[in-house]
Amino acid sequence: MLQEIKVFSTSLRNLNLMLNVTSRWPHQGSIKIEWNLGKRCNYDCSYCPASIHDNSSPHTDIGILKCAVDKLVTLGKPIRLSFTGGEPCVHPKFQELVKYCKHVGVTWISVTTNGTLPFEFYSVLETDQIVFSIHLEFDWKRVFNTVESVVDLTNKKVIAQIMAHHNHMEAVLQLRARCLLAHIPNTVRRIRWTEGNHDLFDDMRYNLNDLEWLKEQEATIEGNCVIDSTKIIHANDVIKLHLNKYNGWTCNAGIESLMINWDGDVHRATCRVGGSLGNIYEGDFVAPSEPVTCDRNFCTCAADIPITKYANNSHST
Repeated sequence: MLQEIKVFSTSLRNLNLMLNVTSRWPHQGSIKIEWNLGKRCNYDCSYCPASIHDNSSPHTDIGILKCAVDKLVTLGKPIRLSFTGGEPCVHPKFQELVKYCKHVGVTWISVTTNGTLPFEFYSVLETDQIVFSIHLEFDWKRVFNTVESVVDLTNKKVIAQIMAHHNHMEAVLQLRARCLLAHIPNTVRRIRWTEGNHDLFDDMRYNLNDLEWLKEQEATIEGNCVIDSTKIIHANDVIKLHLNKYNGWTCNAGIESLMINWDGDVHRATCRVGGSLGNIYEGDFVAPSEPVTCDRNFCTCAADIPITKYANNSHST
């Protein structure tokens, strides 16, 4: 056991050395945009903060949304656009918005949805990828039936994201097994509760056996970070191994990524480093031309970690 611990510790040190060189966005030349389309959601998950979801906020007018898309296209880069929420699919004009994005040349579109709409909705949705975020506090079996239908009857790229609630671990195991049996690409996500320090994904709500199992499942996710130009790992593994510490590093947030909040306020990334870049709905958004120095203690979002970042004693090329 001591030998195993020594080997594991050495592995972490080696990985940490590589992370201190550079972490590169795998889609060089493009820009990744996370667009929180609104606060409306037809779920009320116990672990989702009330500040980012409700079922009463007004939907943003489709004309304003299309103008925002037009502004993004003027950035002159291939756009990888991910719609989130709330629940983006409850916007009454969401399909029209996706069609418009494709019409004006957005390169790649993904949507994260709770999967509660009918199969017919998802079957005609013109996104390149659908991430079905399956929440086990609700009727997950009905949602999974929809996921299976989309996989079997369309050619869409689908990912099942299993939200592993500590009180529903038996259902997590069942759902994971059904995904594997049906050959549906899937991830298992530990819940990030809103109170306390959850930066490192540590949460004592899980018993030790469940936590170890969850760590193993996350380790099987396909990598999306290029480390030191050679090693590929997943952003969740960076967080899980407590290596998500980039304070003082130079980060290409704002160059390789943007985050649009539900009210149109634009930031470089979901961490909001560097402050607001203006409001794209109100027409005063200005894209940055230079990277930013990280002032956060931790990089806590798997969407932000793949962005190119490097210690200031290294280089960015």
